Amino acid sequence: MNKKKQLIHSILNWHYNNNNTHFFVYKGDMRLFSSDDNKVLDSTNSLESENSLKYSEKGKNIIKSSTLNELKEEIVNFSGCSLQKTSTNFVFSDGNAKSKVMVIGEAPGEEEDKTGKPFKGKAGILLDKMLNAIEQNRDNTYITNIIFWRPPGNRNPTEEEIDICLPFVLKHIEIVNPKVLILAGAIATKAILKESKGIIELRGKWHDLQISKSTTIKTMPIFHPAFLLRQPSRKKEAWEDLKKIKKEIDLIT
Repeated sequence: MNKKKQLIHSILNWHYNNNNTHFFVYKGDMRLFSSDDNKVLDSTNSLESENSLKYSEKGKNIIKSSTLNELKEEIVNFSGCSLQKTSTNFVFSDGNAKSKVMVIGEAPGEEEDKTGKPFKGKAGILLDKMLNAIEQNRDNTYITNIIFWRPPGNRNPTEEEIDICLPFVLKHIEIVNPKVLILAGAIATKAILKESKGIIELRGKWHDLQISKSTTIKTMPIFHPAFLLRQPSRKKEAWEDLKKIKKEIDLIT
């Protein structure tokens, strides 16, 4: 059994043991599996427009949580991601859960793994400065990642690892229900928006993320702070993006 099949098999067993008879693996489209025989029952295209993400009611129901505390506990008790075995701490979120502004980054690094909080290293210091520039901070902003455990050696998360965490991330967004969603970096942008374009092309443009039938969230990709540390010449573009975000925040407050 290859690595991908092992991961899927692990998820199947977890949902079966938790009495979930149907669930999905999110990878470009929705696929509903039966826990009895692992058979694909249905497949529908989840991208109804280039910048609009939808996921089915059945898909949402695989995550039982309706509050952040319940979601955190559910993820902690989940055993389907191999990163749990190599990381020190589970990294869930930081900031104000009641905020209308949510930031999603990529994956915890060394400092985040030590503290259990997202964006705590050098990139986190820069993110704080970026937020402060538009009158946001960890008191009025909610911050998380698309991966909850540090990949070994700070490598990028694999596609399989992202697929495993993504249903929890989507539920995370739904529970927080922000008015403005900021995607920091290429990995978070691709995972959430399912875009094939690169971050240089996507950054600074608003996208409509449809998280439910009645909820659409204004979403903007930006350069990841770690990228800006490597390429400081891009900070001018990042500032232009932040000004657009500030303008939108002013409309909702």
